[in-house]
Amino acid sequence: MLTQRRSFFYALYYILYIMTKRHSKKREQILAVLQKAKTALSAGSIHDILPEVDKVTVYRNLGLFVSDGIVKAMNFGGTETLYEYQQHPHHHAVCTDCDKVIHFTAPDEKIKKLLGLADFQVNELEVTVKGICNHKK
Repeated sequence: MLTQRRSFFYALYYILYIMTKRHSKKREQILAVLQKAKTALSAGSIHDILPEVDKVTVYRNLGLFVSDGIVKAMNFGGTETLYEYQQHPHHHAVCTDCDKVIHFTAPDEKIKKLLGLADFQVNELEVTVKGICNHKK
């Protein structure tokens, strides 16, 4: 039920976002690529998928999406920032051997409680776990 409610609110937020921003076909294309992607993408990867959209436009729109909270920018220790449209809030496990990124959910309230930060208000929680996946099996 909670997942359905979150999905509804994310969809509503997206619709309101599109309605309040200046309409741009290129902006819609970039966002559509991120929404369809199975994993986080670099600006270069997005440009490779949309070669008709120049790299400056890709970077500018990614910056806009990140500042508006539509897209998450992540750096897992590689050379490039990766961008991900998160329809559902989740965390990441990163394989340090093959760079595979696994999405997982965890109860944020329990994590906040485990942190034990009594004099600190956590506004956003992002967990990244690094290790080695079972890709060699």
